[in-house]
Amino acid sequence: MPPFALICRTVAGMSPRRMTARATIRRAGAAALAWLLTALPATAQVPGLGPVDTRHLVSPNEAPFDAIALVETKAGGRCTGALVAPRVVLTAAHCLVASDAQRLVPPADISVRLHGRTVHGTALRSGAGFIPAREEPWRADWALVTLAAPFGRAHPLPMLREPPVQNAPAMLAAWQYDEPDLLMADRACRVVTVGTFGAQGILVGHNCAGTVGSSGAPILVRVAGGYAVAGVQVKAALGQPLGVGVPAFTIPAP
Repeated sequence: MPPFALICRTVAGMSPRRMTARATIRRAGAAALAWLLTALPATAQVPGLGPVDTRHLVSPNEAPFDAIALVETKAGGRCTGALVAPRVVLTAAHCLVASDAQRLVPPADISVRLHGRTVHGTALRSGAGFIPAREEPWRADWALVTLAAPFGRAHPLPMLREPPVQNAPAMLAAWQYDEPDLLMADRACRVVTVGTFGAQGILVGHNCAGTVGSSGAPILVRVAGGYAVAGVQVKAALGQPLGVGVPAFTIPAP
């Protein structure tokens, strides 16, 4: 088993501020995190969790957690997503791979559950160059699902339009397999790096705990007025609370 785990599988002119933010991208930091992730022993058993579980139960009725949705497909995928517009959910593309592993499922085969309601997809956008059979490159492992109807009670989360600051406080909230009926979040983690992970591209590295089912979950950072999505979770290390996500600033606005 490889030391990286897919943590959501099938059930079987630039402004000065943005220029400054881009300067926080650290190739050395990304290389160190990538080394740590790939150097972990293959005998580690649980993806995204360490010896001490730092996740806690949170209320799906309170912001920002009221925008965290359960995303399922007819092919058996079960992941997490974030409402980023009244009718748009952001998730990981590998959550939506069809049974033949050659394509993504049609939008109508995607169901999104939030606040006791289930709404199906009507349109789908995903990262350019994403290869479903290989679930790579990681930088393209994102999807925006347009829904047939809005969720009236939820407050959509904004997508951060610049790289998050290294070492910024972060949160990861997701619907996970070990507690399938509870929304669990690590509320005391940080952005470790934003950098280039070789051929996988620019990614956000973090030390938030999140196991199977947390793919597609938003990596949240605090902004004026609340929280924003800094990235979408795509991979986690085995036996450690470490993961990587696609940076939100590289994903088109919904």
